[in-house]
Amino acid sequence: PEKEISIEECQQWAMDNYPAIRRYGMLERIRKYTLSNISRVYMPEFGLSGMASWQSERMELDLKMPDKMNVSMDLSEVEQAQNFNLSTVNMPISIPPITIPVSDRDRYGISLSLKQTLWTGGRMKAGKEVVEREIDMMRAGLDVQLYEIKERVKQLYFGLLIIEGRVRQLDRTDEVLDNLRARAEVGLKEGGVYETDLDVIDVERIKYKQMRVELEAKREACLNVLSTLVHRPLSRKTKLRIPSVEVGMDGNEIKRPELRYLDSKVKRLDADLKMQNAENMPKLGLFAIGGYSKSGLSTFDSDFKLNFIGGVRLSWNFGKLNTLGNDRKLVKVQQESVRNERESFIFNTRIEVLKQDAEIRKLQELVKSDEEIVRLRESIRQASEVKYMNGVYTISELITDVNQALIAQQEKVLREVELQMMVYSKKVILGL
Repeated sequence: PEKEISIEECQQWAMDNYPAIRRYGMLERIRKYTLSNISRVYMPEFGLSGMASWQSERMELDLKMPDKMNVSMDLSEVEQAQNFNLSTVNMPISIPPITIPVSDRDRYGISLSLKQTLWTGGRMKAGKEVVEREIDMMRAGLDVQLYEIKERVKQLYFGLLIIEGRVRQLDRTDEVLDNLRARAEVGLKEGGVYETDLDVIDVERIKYKQMRVELEAKREACLNVLSTLVHRPLSRKTKLRIPSVEVGMDGNEIKRPELRYLDSKVKRLDADLKMQNAENMPKLGLFAIGGYSKSGLSTFDSDFKLNFIGGVRLSWNFGKLNTLGNDRKLVKVQQESVRNERESFIFNTRIEVLKQDAEIRKLQELVKSDEEIVRLRESIRQASEVKYMNGVYTISELITDVNQALIAQQEKVLREVELQMMVYSKKVILGL
């Protein structure tokens, strides 16, 4: 026997089969890799660079000095101290030639640099929070997208229930017409029924067969679409369990994924505010550069030598302070816009729930009256058969009563399923 399935199972299968479900795993990997990259901001950063250059001019020092020069000395102080009578003495001094190296036109070098961050001003913590909030918002958005699958499954599922109910009523009508034709054949032999009466009954049987063909085609189409959504083989023999949902659901608390998505957007903007504060803080770090070069630290040195420089670097960009105030106000306005969108969503959802409640109450009353109509129509049909066999009723009058009984039964089935669908729709609207 074919397994019985429920709408909850179909919805879960459909969401598990939906291609977007794989994005949950992708989002987790994105979170993992991004947070790992942010955490590595305190790891040392190495760099290697090389340089080879040639310049059109080279630095030279042109010093013109005489071969000899006189140096004058004032000996008055010595004369006073020693009671000497000396005059000014001029002494000729020879200056040896001075050689000053000049720079070469070509320069070469290779250097290895090291940067070590000591403090980022809170950028790493703020960056991690931005990533977390961004991934949470993307997950909530994916929840909203998958939640829409429930509505599609609901429409197909209840559509199939309506078709099955109408097919059952056609089965019942076929039985009635078959019995009626059998009795008409007996009446024809006895001479109380015309042969054309059998033709009228056969025409109705053909009409109902045509209705069955149309219903079977619709059921086949719905089953194919539902089977594709849930990724499971479904056939006309598959039994669909009628959802057991309480008609009078108390409490209208809204738990839709759209609200979680909007809440996550507000938190994401909060993370942006923290990042703005961190971006306006200074950064502190160490640096070191070691190299092997020609004409490196000394301009006049033409030999290859090792050189090294290191220290502490403090950087603070004040440029963003010019727009900081407006940037914060902009984020606040965006948050207020999201909160307004959330309030509007709740308001519209509650309006929709009120409409559902009114529709549910109407269908409840109609279902009660349908039961009485079906009972009366069935009683009229049975009485019409007796009248027809007694020659009081014509076949056309009997067929009319048969059709009215079928219509009453189908309307009752349709409204019963519609009532269940409305109750379930309210559950979906509330996100329960």
